[in-house]
Amino acid sequence: MSGCSEDPVVAAVLRLGAEVGEHALRRRLTPLLSTPLTVQQLRCLTVLVVEGSATPHRLSDLLAVTPATMTGLTDRLVRAGMADRVPDARDGRGRVLSPTAAGQQVVRELLAADVPTDAAVLSALTDEELAGLRVGFSGLLRVLRGGPPG
Repeated sequence: MSGCSEDPVVAAVLRLGAEVGEHALRRRLTPLLSTPLTVQQLRCLTVLVVEGSATPHRLSDLLAVTPATMTGLTDRLVRAGMADRVPDARDGRGRVLSPTAAGQQVVRELLAADVPTDAAVLSALTDEELAGLRVGFSGLLRVLRGGPPG
């Protein structure tokens, strides 16, 4: 059983993993580089997607920005069709922001797993390669979960 990072097999697997990671990173960064949203707008939109909805005051606290900055951010997200602003049901004077379907899609493309692309890549592997990956990933999960040695 290989347990040392100086083991040539372990070193080869680590190199292959790093190369796969580099390709995956390039693929995952493409949507980020093509988005017209600023980093602050993306942070705000991501919080909205995670929270479901939030008041500007809550967003301001979570993102550690001034209320004036938050007003500008949310105005631009609403104009871009990424967020909706509706009266607060608890306090008609206040507003609540929530992500639109388009806003949720942007965050999903940037942060979530790219299942269709991943499935296409895996489908291009041979049955033997897929079986090897399954065994390897099962072993990784076993170790990461603290299971007994295989």
